[in-house]
Amino acid sequence: MLYKVLKKDDSKEFLSKLISDYEFIGPVKKDRETHDFLRINDIKKLDTNYKRTTIAPAKKILFLPSETLIQYEINEDVKINPVHNAKEKILFGIDACDVNGMNFLDRFFSEFEIIDEPYTSRRKNLMVIGLDRMPSETNFSISMGMEYAKDGFDIFLTDLGNRYFVRVGTKKGNDLLAKYASAVNASQEDFKDYDKFMDDYRKSFKNKADTENFYDNYELIYDDRKFWDKVAKDCYSCGSCCLVCPTCFCFNVRDDMELNLKKGSKIREWDSCMIPGYGLVAGGHNFRPDKENRLKQRYRCKLKTFEDRLGTNSCVGCGRCIEACLAKINIAEDINAVKKEVSV
Repeated sequence: MLYKVLKKDDSKEFLSKLISDYEFIGPVKKDRETHDFLRINDIKKLDTNYKRTTIAPAKKILFLPSETLIQYEINEDVKINPVHNAKEKILFGIDACDVNGMNFLDRFFSEFEIIDEPYTSRRKNLMVIGLDRMPSETNFSISMGMEYAKDGFDIFLTDLGNRYFVRVGTKKGNDLLAKYASAVNASQEDFKDYDKFMDDYRKSFKNKADTENFYDNYELIYDDRKFWDKVAKDCYSCGSCCLVCPTCFCFNVRDDMELNLKKGSKIREWDSCMIPGYGLVAGGHNFRPDKENRLKQRYRCKLKTFEDRLGTNSCVGCGRCIEACLAKINIAEDINAVKKEVSV
């Protein structure tokens, strides 16, 4: 890791050059409350003063909401043509918990039996410039240990007022700075100001989740029907929580055939384990017919399953699911409820 400093005045020129030379994706103000990450051709549209986005930016760029995986032709022989369209891009302005969410998806799509080529090819061509920002009211990433990113980025910026404290994570990041910016090595005073920023940042979290002993306590309440009835009583099974989550990976694959039945495509689309039809199989059996069971499984997936499989939680504490939930179900409060239930 290299530590540098970039003056605020110089940063505008740095970003302008990147916008000119690359497909540049960054935060754009969507309405009074939210921002979205969109392609930017003019630095004037870039708005880094944001606290919340509706959908996780890294997820929608790397794991598309809908994409064609292959196209095929059925004649005497079957021809299969994979579809990959991975162009070099820069993703600018994502915070630490979103970088950590991306790191989880990187592992999920590459460390098991089948490597997901569409995802991994996009990831190889994506340069990431992170940006520290104050958390929203629903963000509890500090409780998940995800408020700070150690890796997964090429450059990470922290606003120190008249300058940016720059953590350089990769050779690509260092090459970008060398080519487009006038960054200098960080001094002891720069580190001192950075430490103060991080101390203030960590003190600013309002939403907290008591995850201590959750791994074991979850098993005690797993079969407690009354507990899950209470937790899930207002759930609409709409799937909004999964769609905005930066680490949810469930998808469905469908075939689109042309009328001649000779050409077609396989389309992958986001899906949600919270939707009633997700667990439906042939014969009309549904493995998770009720919302209580679906929410229980979602919490297991977010907070326990990948502790066993990858050594990390798949919840980064971003708080998007809390904001998107029509019933205002709060995962942080439910984590605390598990501890309270066991302590009674």
